[in-house]
Amino acid sequence: TSSSVITGAIDTWVSGSVSVLLLAVLIVNGIRLTQDEFSKAQNRAQTVLDMIRNENFTLEQRVEMRTQDLASVSQTNEHRAQMFQAIAQVTRAIISTQNLQDILPQITHAISQYFGFYHVGIFLINASKEYAGLSAANSEGGQRMLERNHKLRVGQVGIVGYVAGMGKPRIALNTGADVVHFNNPDLPETRSEMALPLIQTGGQIVGVLDIQSTEPNAFNREDIEILIVLADQVSVAIANARLYEETQKSLIEAEMLYRRDLQTGWKGFARSQQIAGVRRNSMSANL
Repeated sequence: TSSSVITGAIDTWVSGSVSVLLLAVLIVNGIRLTQDEFSKAQNRAQTVLDMIRNENFTLEQRVEMRTQDLASVSQTNEHRAQMFQAIAQVTRAIISTQNLQDILPQITHAISQYFGFYHVGIFLINASKEYAGLSAANSEGGQRMLERNHKLRVGQVGIVGYVAGMGKPRIALNTGADVVHFNNPDLPETRSEMALPLIQTGGQIVGVLDIQSTEPNAFNREDIEILIVLADQVSVAIANARLYEETQKSLIEAEMLYRRDLQTGWKGFARSQQIAGVRRNSMSANL
């Protein structure tokens, strides 16, 4: 009987141990499955988070690029607006002013103001075509040059002399490397220079528009195109001003000639009246 009890107890213990072991195995497997699922869920969450971060980064890049594009477009539009203002200012000066000594300084100041150039000068070629003399400038150095009647020999000295002789534009984006550039002590900060011929109808070169900047590579394609238009307008302004001066001179000469002829006519008329009076007096005396 005792052995039966012991055997039953052992069976019960074994059965319970097996049950506990199975339960432990189930719990461990459950924990492992839970950990695997949690790890997978964590990985999926990390993947989604990385995707969101990448999308945010890409979106930020797009926003930044778009902002830069808008800023660039805005800057370009502003620069173009300044160009058109310069053209309008020069056009107004041409329309409102006939005196060459007044109109040329207005043009140099307008170009410098709207483009921000260091120095703008206008050279006119003398009647003998030997020299190009500075006639107007906006910079302090240019004013000193004007005071001493600065001039360059056509075809020989500097970029201005070259353009005055050849009649073709010349651009030095780096004046230090340009063999033609004239190192002017009055304009020590020049790093870029562009000279454009002023050509009138018939191909006659009357002068040079000289533009200098403190920045290297200061002239882009759009600047060059606009400045060529301005150079053409300056040529028109010079032609109109000279035509006006010649017209005024002709009118003055015509008026002086008219007054001289009128005076001569009156003198002749007066003499004829005196002669007629003498004749009448003589006839009266004879009677």
